[in-house]
Amino acid sequence: MAEDPDFWAERLVKQITSQKRRVYVCEGGWSPSGYFHIGNARPEIMTPYSVYLKLKEAGFKAKQILFVDDFDPIDKIPAGIPVKKQDEGKFIGVPCVFAPSPFKGYKSWSGYFTSQLTDVIEDFGFELEIQSSFQNYKSGRMNDLIRFSLDNSSQIVETWNRISGSEKPLGFLPVVVTCEGCGKSLFSKTTSWDGKAVEYECKCGFKGRVSPMDGRAKLHWRVHWVANWIVNDVAFESGGKDHFSSGGSVDVARALMQDVFKKKAPFQVPTEFLNLKGAKMSGSLGNVFGLKQWLEIASPDLFRFLFFSYKPNSAIDFNVSDNSFILLNERFERAERIYYSEEMAENEKLSRKQANAYSLSVVGRPSKKRPLRIPYSFAVQLVQFLNPEKQFNELTNLLRQTGHIKQAPSKAQSLELALLFKRARKWVLDYAPEEFRVSFSETLSPEAKAAISSEAKSLLPGLSKAIAGAKTADEIQQAIFNTAKQNNVQPKALFNAVYLALVGKESGPRAGLLIIGLGKGKCVKRLVEAAA
Repeated sequence: MAEDPDFWAERLVKQITSQKRRVYVCEGGWSPSGYFHIGNARPEIMTPYSVYLKLKEAGFKAKQILFVDDFDPIDKIPAGIPVKKQDEGKFIGVPCVFAPSPFKGYKSWSGYFTSQLTDVIEDFGFELEIQSSFQNYKSGRMNDLIRFSLDNSSQIVETWNRISGSEKPLGFLPVVVTCEGCGKSLFSKTTSWDGKAVEYECKCGFKGRVSPMDGRAKLHWRVHWVANWIVNDVAFESGGKDHFSSGGSVDVARALMQDVFKKKAPFQVPTEFLNLKGAKMSGSLGNVFGLKQWLEIASPDLFRFLFFSYKPNSAIDFNVSDNSFILLNERFERAERIYYSEEMAENEKLSRKQANAYSLSVVGRPSKKRPLRIPYSFAVQLVQFLNPEKQFNELTNLLRQTGHIKQAPSKAQSLELALLFKRARKWVLDYAPEEFRVSFSETLSPEAKAAISSEAKSLLPGLSKAIAGAKTADEIQQAIFNTAKQNNVQPKALFNAVYLALVGKESGPRAGLLIIGLGKGKCVKRLVEAAA
């Protein structure tokens, strides 16, 4: 089960292909003035990628482009970047492609920030072309459009003002020159165009005359946007919902495309924000979560599932530091079971939706048989008392005891398990809330001992002997339950006593699993101590 005729991108393909093209280009764009984060990935990669996939499935030639606007000037230093206040002037206003890298080992500012994306993008299974804005200008691809825009600047201004309600002067020229004096473009203003060269002046005091072609100038970003549609023959594009307000940048760009450049604008879909802990992510403010960070704690498949399971117009509030991250993993694991017909959703339509989301999420193609899957929440428990780097064999033996695997894992499965455990441990150490953290209490605190009820305490000596004789986690779990029932004590009271004695809390992972993981001998000794 995988096809979902109601999938939003499936329906959109019919509209897009009504405009005949040899190749259907799906595009997103990003400025490398700060970090590329998973909030950027939603409108600029995932929404176009969804349409790209469905175009290919329908038999059309398609291409996906991520347009990196490295010709964009730096307007602020992102939080956390090691640039001293007195040195900010070396960066502010300089195009990203020319500004020095804030870290050693990279040729430029854009080189560093773009590498944070390109280093890992293939891991997520995307088939996209990453295109440099500056190279498009430098190579001459934009020259004809620069000339056209300057020759038709009055019509551009009239259309812009009419749609946006702004009052740009009729003499406004929509190109920005990189100043030959200070090397910055943020503070220069183009004052004239004679058909061959532009004159400009910069706030640094420099005035000059230069040809705007071949990378010496860039179109104003609203006109640049339209020019990029034209040079790449873009069929589909997404963007953050803020661009789609009435009279906003999308309305202006579409009007310029139609009224000035006399071409049809691409199909566009607004995409809601992916918020981090309730706030919009911002590469300049530093409240971001990047693709490299994602791979440290979760799989690329889960990343894709996060977006494929929502429509673009649905807001997503992402928090890696609470239970919602565990729930996301559980939703993915359930979708997998539905895809392999091991479970059904509440109705057939929802089952199709979940199966389709899973099918699209798997990098490559889903295997014919359901892959070995250890629940992430279970892995989170295991790695807190067994170090996967040092105790991998103990972990796999425990998985056999609990029935999660029936035989020794293959080499490929072992690699997958090792990666899962590594990611789960990273999440526990860096992000997990306190209620998910469990560790053996090196000393039995007076407070924990006092919190154990007298009736439960009286059962601990006998329970200790039963645990010592048990061989598996299930046998230990059953021993605790049986000891309580045989002595007319509520099982919860005895389980609470075990947790208080071992981890200083009234609850925790499955007790039998916890005791096996921590070590039976150590736990038996502690229970005897708690009974004294």
